[in-house]
Amino acid sequence: MDIRIGCTGWSYGGWIGTFYPNTLDQKDHLKHYSSIFDVTEVNSTFYRIPSQSMTQRWYQETPDNFIFTAKLPKIITHDNRLKPGPYLDQFLQAIKPLGSKMKILVIQLPPSLSFNEAKDKLEKMLNHLPQSYQYAIEGRHESWFTEEVFEYLREKNVCLVWNEVDGVDNPAPVTTDFVYLRLIGDRSIPEKQFGKIQKDRTKEMKKWIDKLKSTSVPLAMVNLNNHFQGFAPGSANQFRHLLGHDELSFADKKQKTLGDF
Repeated sequence: MDIRIGCTGWSYGGWIGTFYPNTLDQKDHLKHYSSIFDVTEVNSTFYRIPSQSMTQRWYQETPDNFIFTAKLPKIITHDNRLKPGPYLDQFLQAIKPLGSKMKILVIQLPPSLSFNEAKDKLEKMLNHLPQSYQYAIEGRHESWFTEEVFEYLREKNVCLVWNEVDGVDNPAPVTTDFVYLRLIGDRSIPEKQFGKIQKDRTKEMKKWIDKLKSTSVPLAMVNLNNHFQGFAPGSANQFRHLLGHDELSFADKKQKTLGDF
C-alpha cells in the first residue's frame, strides 16, 4: 500500500520557528512544506475559492510528485447543503491549474446532513463532477454508516472518509480502491498555540494504523490537522514513526526531526 501522510494546510503562524525557519518568507512556506511532505489537504478552499493565479503558483512551487487534495467550499456543503449553485463550477475552474497534482476532492458534510437528505443532491453533483478527480465524502451524521450507504458509494466509486472526530463512530468501511483518513481535533487548542504537541493521541493513531494494515487497497491518504494534538507536522511524523516509516527532517537542521516537538 502506498501511504501518503501530510497535513491539512500549510500556512499557520504557529509553525514559524518550529516547522518553518524564522527567516523564511511566508510566500515560500509551500515550497518548504513540499520539500518535506508529499501531500496536503487544502483546507483554505473550504472557506474561500482560490484564484487561478494562486493555484498556478501552488503548482509551480511544488515538486512533480506532490499531491493536492482539497475540500469543497462550505458554501456548497454546509450553507447550501449540497446545492452547488454557481460555486461548484467556479471551484472547478479555480483548481484547473493544478492539473494532475490535484487528485482527490473531499466533500465534508455538516453533522446534521443525513444520507436521505443528501442523496438526490449528491447524485446530481457526482454526475456533474469531472472524472479526472477521485472523490471522498465525509458524512458525520450516523445515517452515513450503514451497509446501504456503503453499497451506494461503491456503485458510485466514492470513498467514505475514515475520520477521528469527536461524536463520530466511524466503522471504516472500504468503498473504493483507496482509503482517505482524516485525524481531526476538537478545537480545544487555540490557533496561537499551533507550534508543539500538546495532547497524546497515540492510542487513536494506533487504532487507525491497525485498520490500515488490515485493509488491502493500493493507496491510502492520511491528513492530520493542528487541533488533533497541537502541531500537525509533529503529529504526521509520529504517525509515520508508528507505521515504521522513517521520520522526516527539517531542511534547516535546527532540530533533528519533527518528532522533537
